[in-house]
Amino acid sequence: MVAAILASPWPNTFDPGMVLIPGGPALLGDDELHALSGPRLYEVGTFLIDRFEVTNAQYAAFVTATGHAPAAFADDGEFNKADQPVTGVTWQDASDYCAWAGKRLPKETEWEKAARGLNVQEYPWGNNLDITLAHLSGEAPAPVTSHPRDESPFSVRGMAGNVSEWTVDRQTVQAGVCGSGRHHHHQKPPQAETGKHGEEQSEGANTQADAGPLPSSGTCAYIKGNSWSGRPHMTKLANRMWDYTDAIAEFVGFRCVKSMS
Repeated sequence: MVAAILASPWPNTFDPGMVLIPGGPALLGDDELHALSGPRLYEVGTFLIDRFEVTNAQYAAFVTATGHAPAAFADDGEFNKADQPVTGVTWQDASDYCAWAGKRLPKETEWEKAARGLNVQEYPWGNNLDITLAHLSGEAPAPVTSHPRDESPFSVRGMAGNVSEWTVDRQTVQAGVCGSGRHHHHQKPPQAETGKHGEEQSEGANTQADAGPLPSSGTCAYIKGNSWSGRPHMTKLANRMWDYTDAIAEFVGFRCVKSMS
């Protein structure tokens, strides 16, 4: 497994592929619209989090063991390399994998604390945006052990770039909005061709209007972290996006956590 290739500087006796995040208050969120309300203190319990995003190799082991359907891009040579993060998985697919592994998807507060550390920094490496430090461009995800500067104060890798990540926080879409407030919609409806995520599409990409109107209701979940297909302003760790729980994308993956308190 990839997690065994590069040991965590924050070792624990529970799972060598995970990082221990100590419990206690953390200053999280942002005063922007597309974020957890803040910045303010949130109480977050002790938990373990995968140091790396779940890989294709790890997900394939789950598929073999359980008979679960493969990831949507399992046969695509651009996206199915063993050490790339798995993509093309719905929220339920990700939840099922984490449950099989004895884990679960992270809460938004857990994900953000693991990414920002205790000093509420805006990016894993500090407070200045440098798009060269994370995998924020290209044609496909990079190996999960790449970009060592994209590493949080707790040594969790790939939280600013590579692929965006599902969280456990399910909500209800009402009038085209996930939960309360405004948040970036991450992509087009399920089974529509995907472009760069966010509220706008890049020049030349199909727009959301091309695929027809978005459904105004349904179940959604928050997504954290920028991706190889993202835009620089989405790299802030407080940034929140969302998608329908049955959606898939080539730039959305996940990692898992275990509660310890």
